[in-house]
Amino acid sequence: MSVLVAGACRAGAREIIDTAAAVCEGRFEAASLMDGSYWLVVHDAARRRTVVSGDLAEVRAVFYARTPQGPVWATRADLLAELTGASPDLDMLAAQIAVGTAEHWPDRSVWRGVSRVAGGTVLVLDGRGAKTVDARPTHRVGSIEEGAAAVGEALWRATQAHARSAGGRVSADLSGGLDSSTAVVAAASVADVLAVTYAGPLADAEDTRLAGRVSEYVGAEHHLSVGAAATTGHFTYWPEVAPYAPVLAVSSHPLDLDYLPPARDVSAVHLTGHGGDVVLESSSAAYTAMAQAGERRRAGREATEHARRVNAAPGPLLKGIREAARGRPQALERAADQVANGQVDAALRLWSWCAVGPATRWLTGLGRQRVAGLLAESAHTVGAQEAGEWDDWAALRYNGAAVRDSAPLFAHLGVNPVSPYLDNEVVRACLAIPAAERRRSGAYKPLLAAARPDLPSWLTDRRTKGSFSPLLHAGLSRNHYGLQPLVEQSPLVRCGLFDARRVQLDLAAAAGGVGRAPIPAVEMFLITTWWLKYGLPVQRPAADRAGAAC
Repeated sequence: MSVLVAGACRAGAREIIDTAAAVCEGRFEAASLMDGSYWLVVHDAARRRTVVSGDLAEVRAVFYARTPQGPVWATRADLLAELTGASPDLDMLAAQIAVGTAEHWPDRSVWRGVSRVAGGTVLVLDGRGAKTVDARPTHRVGSIEEGAAAVGEALWRATQAHARSAGGRVSADLSGGLDSSTAVVAAASVADVLAVTYAGPLADAEDTRLAGRVSEYVGAEHHLSVGAAATTGHFTYWPEVAPYAPVLAVSSHPLDLDYLPPARDVSAVHLTGHGGDVVLESSSAAYTAMAQAGERRRAGREATEHARRVNAAPGPLLKGIREAARGRPQALERAADQVANGQVDAALRLWSWCAVGPATRWLTGLGRQRVAGLLAESAHTVGAQEAGEWDDWAALRYNGAAVRDSAPLFAHLGVNPVSPYLDNEVVRACLAIPAAERRRSGAYKPLLAAARPDLPSWLTDRRTKGSFSPLLHAGLSRNHYGLQPLVEQSPLVRCGLFDARRVQLDLAAAAGGVGRAPIPAVEMFLITTWWLKYGLPVQRPAADRAGAAC
């Protein structure tokens, strides 16, 4: 047996050897039981088998490709694309724009022929080839009360380990939200903290006030950016380097240019609260999970309470929950039919397996055919799922991929973001508590206060969090005339998957605040187009790239 560990693994030699032995015996769940975020490779000579694992959140990812010489794996998809001559998978990119999450296709990357090993699965290589095996943790507890202590201990252990690794001084995001504030509090007891906050004209005033209070509470050095709206709005500047895949950090690059400079080269670690929303709380998929488990009355009470808080009629929400509880395959088949027929789902829903929204109207006939085919394929290959668990892992992997793929952008800015909420021990502890327990009516991230009762109540009692949506709206409004030509030039348009005019109409509507334009899809279309045209890590003739999905 031989073993290789790379990344931020906080286990000692004995624990690594024991973990490798367990993996050799086929107990693949053991691969993610060590603290940190790391890659693990175990070669079992006796069984002629090699097992490759990344972390649970997919920050440390694994990809593989099949070649005439056999399967090849790498930690980056673009490296395999360069090796095999793969082109971007335009069908997959179109589907992600039109109908959302990539988790409908957990084994696919944005490169054709390059497969992804989803977070929580391991890659097994042997004489028969390559396969992936589900290795997610199976430990469960029944409630927040049962799991809170483990969450609090894991979060402090992970955050403080990162802070110590920085040599006594660490920089950190401090947005004023619960997640980044908690990370700063945890780190400040073991390191000097330099905190950075965007406090410009489009920032949420309550966020800025709370960030200041947190910095005073822990004695952190605090830098407030007050950049002008004209320079911090999304899409004001494009990055000078490319991410590994289309990520939202491309559009928000002007904001990062504005508030991160004080943290540049301060330390080897820049703490963030990224991923806290996912692990500390679940989405409204939890209500569907309740209905799937036979707890229809509880799901009804929770949905009715939610409707009361947002001044909505509960009837349509309850109907949506009942429909979603019928299962994922049926929902994906229905979504495939809607996309194929150019229909948009106008029903009011708290959550759905697949939102067939206005962005699907951008698809051409060819685009509808391709995306509908991918949805129908997923309905049969991914199959039945428990809604809360499926959405938890979809969101976790999405957040992990955002950290992973945006790494070149932040390296260029001189910071190295780390996300303790996405470390294995924190993910294990949080997701051991079912989604239906981590979401409670009228409470905002109830797990955090239970996990760390030593946090000040003025922090954990907060019930709201501002967003960066005003920066997105401002950027689209100010820059949309310059963005319109980008739509026409998009390989997604030139390959016949999207209708440029329809995209441009919604871009103009989003910029003018008219109607209900699908703003997240507009943002993702622009980011993806820029990546395909100007930011590909592997540059090939345009005809080759455009031909990927034609």
